[in-house]
Amino acid sequence: MAKAIRFREAYAQYESIVKDIRARKFAPIYLLMGEEGYFIDCLTDMLAASILDESEKAFNQLVIYGKDVEDEGIIVNYARQMPMMGGKMVIIVKDAASLRKVDNLSHYTSAPSASTILIIAHKGKSVDKRSALYKQVSAKGVVFESPRPYDNELAPWIATYLRA
Repeated sequence: MAKAIRFREAYAQYESIVKDIRARKFAPIYLLMGEEGYFIDCLTDMLAASILDESEKAFNQLVIYGKDVEDEGIIVNYARQMPMMGGKMVIIVKDAASLRKVDNLSHYTSAPSASTILIIAHKGKSVDKRSALYKQVSAKGVVFESPRPYDNELAPWIATYLRA
């Protein structure tokens, strides 16, 4: 059985991802998942604000809400499109836990486009680590798991956060 990730490990990974975003080192796919939505929202917002400049966002950034998707193939189709008047296309899937078959996104993650960055915000629970989606994103992108913190883990984190 896989070892459960601890809050302090997740926070260290969060800081590493933030450092890469600030350095403009972007992965082709981000799977941001877990019970605690705070870090998932922060990373999603930071990526959305950092990858494209404001003039490119109107044409090349698309936000899709999982509850509004009837067929996951539409997300795959959007992710395979070429960017319009820019270098990158950014697809953000919010509320991905509401997708009926989130594992169908593995049709894209098996061979991601070099011109697209796909961000999957899967809040509330984690994707099955045995799934093709999880394995492919682990191999080709960034998987971030945000566990619910225990009370004894919050005080040190808050102290560290306030010092920064």
